[in-house]
Amino acid sequence: MIYLSSSLYILGPLSVGTMLLLLMALSRRLGEALEMPPYYRFFGLAVFFFLLPLPVAWVLLLLKAWGLPEPDPRTALAIKLAVASFPMTIAISFALPTVARYWNWIWGELRGTRREGGEGDEQAR
Repeated sequence: MIYLSSSLYILGPLSVGTMLLLLMALSRRLGEALEMPPYYRFFGLAVFFFLLPLPVAWVLLLLKAWGLPEPDPRTALAIKLAVASFPMTIAISFALPTVARYWNWIWGELRGTRREGGEGDEQAR
């Protein structure tokens, strides 16, 4: 069961990295259409920091499989923080403002569509 959860832990960042690559491609096209500066490059940095822990996670998974002794809980927590949490925090810190820069307009569109739909429903009654 430990090996299954460890492999799922590795699949999660891969899927988020893929999503970030998709957002990078979409944001690049949107930025070109709106003649914005190339902020989409920050997604590349986010993908780098998001996928950086994966080789280390694989090595740690293999060390468990080889039967090496487990570190004490404090050391294990420090390793998890250094290997996974800090790089992923840095990645999200690059990705979130970039998403806001390119895709902030969509919230207004969603609110406007909801209002237009609500007005149409009231007029039909």
